[in-house]
This record gives sequence, C-alpha cells and structure tokens, in this order.
Amino acid sequence: MATGHFIKALLLSGACIATLAQASYAQAGYESPERIAATAKAYIAARNPWKDMNTEVTADRLDPRSKLAKCDAALEAFLPPGGRIKRRTTVGVRCTSGQAWKIYVPVSIAAYTKVMVARYPIAPGSLIRAEDVSWSKRDIATLGYGYLRSLEGRGGYRARYSIAQGAVLTPNMVEADSAIQKGQKVYLNSNTGGIKVTMAGIAMENAPLGGRIKVKNLSSGKQLEGVVESDHQVLIP
Repeated sequence: MATGHFIKALLLSGACIATLAQASYAQAGYESPERIAATAKAYIAARNPWKDMNTEVTADRLDPRSKLAKCDAALEAFLPPGGRIKRRTTVGVRCTSGQAWKIYVPVSIAAYTKVMVARYPIAPGSLIRAEDVSWSKRDIATLGYGYLRSLEGRGGYRARYSIAQGAVLTPNMVEADSAIQKGQKVYLNSNTGGIKVTMAGIAMENAPLGGRIKVKNLSSGKQLEGVVESDHQVLIP
C-alpha cells in the first residue's frame, strides 16, 4: 500500500474508533470525554488574551475511569475561584441537569505571532537599529516578559545589557535612547495665558523623548525643568 493511502486509512480508522468510543459512552449512559474536552477548549479559545492571533488550544486527555453521567443539557465551563487564563489553565466543566457533576480539565494554549529577535549579539549601550533584528514566528504565550513590538518611538532604543543572538527582544532588555544630549542647544516652549513663548536654552542632562529634563534658559540663566517634545524642543509647564 502506498504511504499516502496508508496514512489516509489510518486517519479514517482513528476517526471511526473515536466515533465508536463516543457511541459506547452514550449507550452506557456516560458523558463523552470528547464533549467535555471540547467544552473546556471552547471556553479558553473565546476568552484567552491572544484570541485575535493564530492560536492552538489543546486539552489533556481525560482519565478513562472518569465515567460521568450523560448530561442532557449543555455543559458549562468555568474557572475555579481565583483562576485566570494563562498558557496552561485548569478549566472546570459541569453538568447542572439531572445527576449533576463537575470535573477539572487542564487546557494549554499556544499563540503565534512574529516578534523581533537579535540577528547577532548586541552589546550593552548599543543603539538597536532595524538591521540588528529579524522577525521570527514564536509562541508568545511562553514569553513571560512580553516582547518589543517596534523600534520606533521614544527616540529609539539602546540595549540595557548584552543581548544574545537569537534572543527575543523584550521591554526589560532596552531603554529609551536619549533624544536630547547634555550640553545640546534646545528651544524652550512655554504656553502662558494662551501665549506661546519660545526661548533658547541648554540641556543640563540627557533625556529621552517624553522624559523630564533640566535645562538652562540662556537669557535669564535660570535652571528650569520641562518635558522633551522632540530632539530639539522642550516644553516648560
């Protein structure tokens, strides 16, 4: 028999066995393990935080000795008290009709999307450029520290510490690059009573886009504090 035909026959055989197993459970007056598992999976599939991505939800195989009375109503899934949906979650499934019962089913989820990984080792303090990273499909449900979605914004990013080749870039690995450098000439913008005033100043320290910075007003010599609006402008409240 050709390999393709053999695999097809094997799959059909498995489907037939599963159908017969469900039928035997029903005839014996027991609830189908497949129906219980499907209820738990559907509950997680509809509520997990990655449901808009490409996900795979699987339920652990139920103990064949767990023979529960067939439920005449729809099965209900729920989370145990204090439970929350994560990569691996225990889901309760219960029957509230006739001979009531409940059982707990471990359910796992994998969520796939493309994330940035280091193309080669990145040294501490290095500015991370687009050519330093590549995009790779990963299961983000396993990424406890999250993942960096873009290198844009906040003036770019520098590596906080050494990043290994192939490592997924996470927010704790990077820090905002300085949009303004200490000693740089900047424009100080102030809105007072609806009137915008612009003055020349000098940055007293490095600061990222959106960060607070100390500057000196070149006209008055006063030291002020403001918020970095761009790579050359500071808003003075």
